[in-house]
Amino acid sequence: MLRSVLLTAAVTSLFASAALAQTVPTGFVIDTLISTGLQSPNDIAFLADGRVLICNKAGAVMVYAGGAPVTIGTVANVQGGTTDSERGLLSVVADPNFATNGYIYVWYASTADAFMHLDRFTCTGDLNNPTSTNLTFAAASRRVILANPPDSAFNHNGGSLRFGPDGMLYLSIGDDANSCSAQSTTSQAGCMMRMNVSTLPAGGSTTAPTFSSLDPGNNPLSANTDVSQLVIANGLRNPVRFNIDPVTGNLYIADVGQNAVEEVDEYVYPAVGSLPLVNYGWPWREGNNTFNGCGGTAPASVAPIVAIPQAGSWLSVMSGPRYRNLGGQFQFGPNYEGSVFYLDYFSGELRRLVNTGTWGTAPQVPGQPSATNWGTGFTGTVGIQQGPDGGLWFVQHPTTYANSGGTLKRIRPLGPTNSVQAISGGGQVGVSGEAFATPLVARVFDTNGNPLPGGTINFTVAGAATLSTTNPVTADANGFAQTTVTATGGGAITVTAATPNSQTSGTFSLFARRITVTPAGNLVIVAVTNTTTAVPANVPYVTLVSFPGSPTLPTILGPICTDPGYALTVILEDGTGAFGGVSFSGTGSIGNPSKTWLYTVPAGLLTGQLMRFQAIGFDPVTGWFRTNCETRQF
Repeated sequence: MLRSVLLTAAVTSLFASAALAQTVPTGFVIDTLISTGLQSPNDIAFLADGRVLICNKAGAVMVYAGGAPVTIGTVANVQGGTTDSERGLLSVVADPNFATNGYIYVWYASTADAFMHLDRFTCTGDLNNPTSTNLTFAAASRRVILANPPDSAFNHNGGSLRFGPDGMLYLSIGDDANSCSAQSTTSQAGCMMRMNVSTLPAGGSTTAPTFSSLDPGNNPLSANTDVSQLVIANGLRNPVRFNIDPVTGNLYIADVGQNAVEEVDEYVYPAVGSLPLVNYGWPWREGNNTFNGCGGTAPASVAPIVAIPQAGSWLSVMSGPRYRNLGGQFQFGPNYEGSVFYLDYFSGELRRLVNTGTWGTAPQVPGQPSATNWGTGFTGTVGIQQGPDGGLWFVQHPTTYANSGGTLKRIRPLGPTNSVQAISGGGQVGVSGEAFATPLVARVFDTNGNPLPGGTINFTVAGAATLSTTNPVTADANGFAQTTVTATGGGAITVTAATPNSQTSGTFSLFARRITVTPAGNLVIVAVTNTTTAVPANVPYVTLVSFPGSPTLPTILGPICTDPGYALTVILEDGTGAFGGVSFSGTGSIGNPSKTWLYTVPAGLLTGQLMRFQAIGFDPVTGWFRTNCETRQF
């Protein structure tokens, strides 16, 4: 990225000890999504289902699905050691049809030769499952696409891989520290390429395809018969990062400067016809400044949309997205529509451009660190993109030129946020040890109050119960998601349904009836945990105990494990009069609504016996009910 090893070392030393707090405007927050497990991440790519691919400097490609990142494969022969500050696995992107073909594309420096490489790998596993990390790619699936862009220098390798809305694969390449190569459209250096990779055969191959087979047919030099067929722009020094506007198809290219100026360039995608060949001037021009030529007359070139003097440690510019509000739950809103974000790897300053006829600095918003900087503290950020949720996602090195560690983060607005409502299933009263009869149904809504198809809901439970689902649960096409609750004990149970970062959640209240039996010396303590809406809360009970051998009696209430017709079943309490109104405890058989009984048992009477206890009650509001069957070894 930089201009000399000495400067690199000096700046790295400066920022290695600087732990800058990250600041963004009022109403925005930074989420740390991954804080451990990364290995100097250089770039990210989104799958259509929302998962994130992360490429790490040494070659590992990971997938993030909301938990810990999982390595899905490693690109072999990646050159990116401690002395290769700008080499390594630099970029990754997923094919637009990844859900069916599993293709990913990588750009990297290789230890096998003195070239940069563009390869394709084929993933297998869960290609279309937003919650799954079950993805992998094998080395044998490698298909070479570009095999000989030069890599004689440790720096100026570019580059980024991005798919445009036209379905074409775009690649930025640095000048390999050979400045005049950027003026040659056949050098495979200092340029922007545009390729059609959709017709490449399936499977692996170490033979690169012909340039003609990659030519989309409407590139500016498509009539040629060499690599220039793929070039749409040249005169670039080190375009480490660029992004593509999903609305217009325009490219926003951050080109790292030499020793005076950083720049961001715009490539305007034409509405019709072939694409233009655009020259951005390097090395005749650095930003808007005259630099060194390559002999002859300076070519016509396009000026940047912003030129940033290398002051305040602006030394390696990185392009962010041209922001679009596309309906994600964290979209920034109309004031940000069409803004271009960009930052510097060393200064960590994040800035914003708007076009009001000409490009210029966006108006300051409340809480912005300064009139120029929309955010600060982003030192080491080497890839920033707009996610499908509308947030700005970025990977950050722990220090500049780090070879390990790193984070995945997201900038998002605090609100408005999605919300969740409890739809049905609340208020049930069930039996300990059993699933509640009706599933709990929740619904997720977007920021406009509309049902959100495919939204995620996290169900959490408080109380003695388990859920049939694991988080996150994906809502259906109407925003509905459900879970089933099984009570593992007695008492109140609360289930909360929330969506990530929601301010409004859905709450379900449940209750499980339970009978518990506790021996205590010569005493046996029998307790029923219950609830009712009746006033007064007087609940009559029939409490039963049976010696081994009692059959289970099927009833409309469910199974009764202490069949009162069995000869060795004893009615301990009868609050209904059906069994003579007996109360062996002497304290009565009416609960309010719960009840505890104490029974004195002669020593040794129950020793070794496996007894079964159960209670049947009558709720004045809802009618007959039963508790669980409690088995107790004495």
